[in-house]
Amino acid sequence: MNEVISSTILSPAKGLQEAWGWFDVSQDDRARVSSLLPLAERSIDSILQNFYERDGGYDHPGVEGETSGMQVVKDEQRRHLLELFDAGLDQEYFESRKGAGIFNEAYGISPSLYLGLYTFSTNRICDLVQEEMSDEAESLETQRSLRKIAACHQAMTIEAFSAAREQAIEMREREMSELPTPVLRLQEGLLLVPVVGVLDSHRSRLLTMQILDAIRDQDARVVVLDITGVAAVDSMVANHLIQTMTATRLMGAQSVLTGISAEVAQALVKIGVTGDALNPAGDLERGVATARKLLER
Repeated sequence: MNEVISSTILSPAKGLQEAWGWFDVSQDDRARVSSLLPLAERSIDSILQNFYERDGGYDHPGVEGETSGMQVVKDEQRRHLLELFDAGLDQEYFESRKGAGIFNEAYGISPSLYLGLYTFSTNRICDLVQEEMSDEAESLETQRSLRKIAACHQAMTIEAFSAAREQAIEMREREMSELPTPVLRLQEGLLLVPVVGVLDSHRSRLLTMQILDAIRDQDARVVVLDITGVAAVDSMVANHLIQTMTATRLMGAQSVLTGISAEVAQALVKIGVTGDALNPAGDLERGVATARKLLER
């Protein structure tokens, strides 16, 4: 049951027929929509123009002021809309939907804007079908077919958008986790280690080695570990922080922990850590002041 709930229309293991079946798309639906391609080709430019000129049609200041960027967006949207009437609707079409989602994510086109454009365009095409088809029953069937395929078309693009967004976030987090952590010498015997980004178990181990090596090489007596720039810390990473500070003491240096957020504090409490074990300070300024007092002892 869970596999059904979490399945995706863009899953490589899912056949095209099954994917179309989710939206009740038949061969007749595909044939009807394909027959609308000439109508779509001669009306798509005016539909796009009407969408962007109407009140609230577009509110993306990041691209709106850039003529070249805006034109790229419109050209791609025109192409993607016309693909709705593609007679093939094969694997190449599915790959194109993935590309549309990736494009939207890269250009910052929100799902709301994307869905608004497709709803607007589909409604306008349906209006034209109603105007031009003399057979009312056939007109209604054609509009129904168009809306079913449009729904599938949108679902594939939104799923691809979400996947691309997740990949982009994961990549940024990975890049942040791979950032080198500087060990700064504030004065003789005092080191500052500002940590920024994602602090996972792997990076925590590397951080410990960096600090211990710096203590040995620079004969440091106090280390200020500032985690203000760390977004989140789980219990495992919190335990690594404690181990790092314990190892620091074994190297003959004292440590001060600054920049503790509410989330980090909760993670530390969960593993039974008290303030005495950390020598905490509220912010970096107070942490450095505390460290200098320790040096004077």
